[in-house]
Amino acid sequence: MRRRKNVFWTLWLSYLLILLIPVTISVFLYSNIKSTMVENANRSNLAMLEQVRQVVDGQMQDIDRLTIQIASHPKLQALWNLNDGERYLEYSEAVAALKTLRFGTGLIGEFYIHYRNRDMILSPTLKTDTQTYFDKISPYGGYTAEEVKEKLLTGYHFKTFWPSESAVSSTMSQRNVIATATTLPLGEINNVRATLVMLIEEQHIFALLKQIEWANSASMYIVDESGRVILSTTGQRALPDGLPTGAPASGYLSFQHSGQDMMLSYTHGVNGWKYISLIPKEVVLQRINEITNWVVTMLIVVLLIGTAAAYWMAYRSYGPIRDMVSALLSGNAERSPPVSNEYEFIKSSIARNLAEREEMMHRLADHAPVVRAHFLTRLLNGQTEPSQIEQSSIDFMGLHLPHKLNCVVLVTCDDSSEFRREDSEEEWALVRFVLVNLSSGLIDGNGYVVETERNQLALLLNLADSEEEARRLRDGMIADLKEITTERFRMQISIASSSIHPGIQGFERGYREALSALDYRIIHGVGSIIYYDQTKEIKDGYYQYPLEAEIRLANFLKGGESEQAERLLDELYELNVVSGELTSEMGKFLAIDLLSTVIKVLNALKLDGKELLQGIDPIRYIMDNTSVQEMLQKTKELCRLICSNVNGARTDQGDLLNERIKRYIGERVLDNNLSLTSIADHFGMAPQYISGFFKKQNRVNLNEFIVDSRMQVAKKLLAETNLTMMQIAQHIGYANDIGFIRVFKKLEGITPGKYREMIRGAESKNA
Repeated sequence: MRRRKNVFWTLWLSYLLILLIPVTISVFLYSNIKSTMVENANRSNLAMLEQVRQVVDGQMQDIDRLTIQIASHPKLQALWNLNDGERYLEYSEAVAALKTLRFGTGLIGEFYIHYRNRDMILSPTLKTDTQTYFDKISPYGGYTAEEVKEKLLTGYHFKTFWPSESAVSSTMSQRNVIATATTLPLGEINNVRATLVMLIEEQHIFALLKQIEWANSASMYIVDESGRVILSTTGQRALPDGLPTGAPASGYLSFQHSGQDMMLSYTHGVNGWKYISLIPKEVVLQRINEITNWVVTMLIVVLLIGTAAAYWMAYRSYGPIRDMVSALLSGNAERSPPVSNEYEFIKSSIARNLAEREEMMHRLADHAPVVRAHFLTRLLNGQTEPSQIEQSSIDFMGLHLPHKLNCVVLVTCDDSSEFRREDSEEEWALVRFVLVNLSSGLIDGNGYVVETERNQLALLLNLADSEEEARRLRDGMIADLKEITTERFRMQISIASSSIHPGIQGFERGYREALSALDYRIIHGVGSIIYYDQTKEIKDGYYQYPLEAEIRLANFLKGGESEQAERLLDELYELNVVSGELTSEMGKFLAIDLLSTVIKVLNALKLDGKELLQGIDPIRYIMDNTSVQEMLQKTKELCRLICSNVNGARTDQGDLLNERIKRYIGERVLDNNLSLTSIADHFGMAPQYISGFFKKQNRVNLNEFIVDSRMQVAKKLLAETNLTMMQIAQHIGYANDIGFIRVFKKLEGITPGKYREMIRGAESKNA
């Protein structure tokens, strides 16, 4: 029951998490929509405020035009210079003119002109003195006539506005007005004759402001350029404290006033007025809050329904899991019930099955290369019947032979001494690894590589469907393989190629042809490329080694005449190998006959061939080589040893020769070409003789003496210079620092770096 609850709750919670994804997205979208709605409300409020501002600005332009008409009217200008009581008719005409002009704008309730030189008020309906006008006819804001003159009618004014005040109209009605004054003539600052006063009725502007949405709940202000409140719907004469309206010309933002969130909108008019709307945020969000309540209610309902649906789906999903566990348990009685829950049991069961399958696949995969290599080897040796090979077997072994034409190429590693450090099985395994991978890369899927011997590979090439293309691909691959192994890996390889044959049965025939071609390495020499097509036309012939030539060679050796003996051997090589066409078998027979002559001379002189060759059997020394040319060179070396021994027995200059050899080594110890061969060439003796002579004289091997001499120079350089290990190694004749460090540690017991530290540490203590 505990396991069931664990799985069931896991499923249920998973479905609930899936349900929460759209719910979360919906909440996020609604939040964005709510912000957008608030933003749109602010924009709408600002747009309507802009409309009010545009209407008022238009009306103010009408006031400006009316001001210009009054200021430029000739009858009104004429009154500026009249004395009181003169030309009464002029006053009547001026009143009539003002009565006509007053209908130019609907924003102005009343206007009048105050003539300062006569202290007189002239309006569209009357002419009277200032005292009578403000005390009895049209009182202004509860001020006396003198206070009104001081406030409105004194000094220079140009479109000067005063905050809203109560005033009595000519019809004796009470209303609030905004007074604006402009002195006449226009632009005259020091010669003011009159002041034009216009009264803007507050109710006209309020009528415009009421068009704004939420106007009844809003606080609206009109502020002039100096920051005075000209008009407000609240009746206050000052803006709320901290009201942020000093940034751009228009805009909207949130504002907190008296602990209440407010929505502030403001804009500027052309006359310098600033229009401000301050609305409680809860008024703007009232409809939004109603929608929010509906959304929350719907989300709760959706979550409840979704939770119930998730429970039902989890219950349904749990049934197959329970059935699967039962099936797994019944299918394998050895398996124990799940420890924690069904999920763990199913997971472990599937993992176990997959692991078993993977293990079986690995075993098959590991065994497939072995099977393939064994099959290809049997195919080359003719131990399989190609007609009985099924395609399924080929597919299992991973063989891919899409083309018709095939051939076999044998690659034999003749010399890898420059690549290997020692003649061990590990080093030979590395050589085979390099050759196999290099050959596989050059084949590039057009065949396979099989190891036939320790130093030999067979390349089964599946080339093309046309013989010309197949030949081109084969020759190019062979040339690349030869070049890379020689230049990059410093290996000497011989390559023998069969002819090109159709079908899988061509591999058996090609292998025989490649082996036959490889036998001609004894004629062509190591490191050669031999094609079967070049050798199959060679006819069997006999080599030339007359009896008198054998007698001459024996006499030269007995007389110690090594140069004449070598010259005779070169003549025989030129006669039989270079100038003629020998088969591989005849080449071997010639080498055996030459070796027979040398063995006869050794027996006649009572010389031990093994002693001359430092324990190597002369027959193996000659016959272990793979070409007639190499056999000839080894025969020459053996002849030089015999002649050197004969000549050495005639003289008693061993000590002198020993000193000369030491002096020669000392003079050339830093030359990387210094070796047993170079020393033997310098003194005109065989390397084996020089080596044996030096060891007999000094009881030390010649190569060891050279190495020891170089190490003495190296120790001096380590103690006296700051050269790097690579520089020291190259200075004393090593190609790199790896061999130098290995030899130094072998002789001294420590690395060169440690030796330098010890020497310099001892010098520091002595200092």
